[in-house]
Amino acid sequence: MKTKFVKETDRKGTYIIEGSFDGTFFNIKRFICQVQKQETEKETQELADFILSKLNSYPTTNDSDPFM
Repeated sequence: MKTKFVKETDRKGTYIIEGSFDGTFFNIKRFICQVQKQETEKETQELADFILSKLNSYPTTNDSDPFM
């Protein structure tokens, strides 16, 4: 299973979460961050998408942590 970062948005905010997909379920490994609200919802989503693209472009393996 490959580590993947996803963006989730609900009525309380937008979050970046790390996990893996096993074919049926997304298994959450850890919470990365909550994206602070910007002037508009569109700007908030653009910022979250930018963070997500940078995290997903960083080469990782299951047994190494890119932030340590």
